[in-house]
Amino acid sequence: MRRAAPTFGREQLHALGGRLRQMRAEHGWSLKRLAGESGVSIAAIQKIEAGETNPSLVTVAAMTEALGASLDQVVSAARAQSRVIEVVHGRAEGSDKGELDVRDLSGDLFDPRLSIRLVTLPARSDLAAHKNPRTGPLFAYIVVGALRLAFPDKTIEDLRTGDSIHIKDELPTAWSNPSERQSLILCVADRHVAA
Repeated sequence: MRRAAPTFGREQLHALGGRLRQMRAEHGWSLKRLAGESGVSIAAIQKIEAGETNPSLVTVAAMTEALGASLDQVVSAARAQSRVIEVVHGRAEGSDKGELDVRDLSGDLFDPRLSIRLVTLPARSDLAAHKNPRTGPLFAYIVVGALRLAFPDKTIEDLRTGDSIHIKDELPTAWSNPSERQSLILCVADRHVAA
């Protein structure tokens, strides 16, 4: 017995709109440019990209064709992106070798709202400045080990296994592991906050 494909509902329409918006951004096109290339009005494109309307097949086909993709690819991507379950295996690559590793756990989700990273920080080491989250708010949980955070106002926070911190304003300027063993830290940050 063949299993029926899930219906194409609101979540998929939102994912479809998001995928079309992403494709337009990848091309570096404005709404006006896509409207000119596809023959679809700017107002209609805005509603489609926001997932606020159920566009006709002809409209979506015109937009995808203008963006250089096939309709079935875009619809399949929208179905996949709107899945309820997304599993990402979070074992850090450097964990066995005592090396620094920052692993993104957000997976292949389309436009995830949160950036979720698993950081493996070797004993007595610092997290490189380019690896530090630079926008907030930020939540960090110490899975194993220790973490020392230095803030712009010279405040120091020392955290141990099982501790967590939620930072709403100024993020730490330095992250380090002061202990003799490797640390594993789970960091969750809002991707849509302006830097």
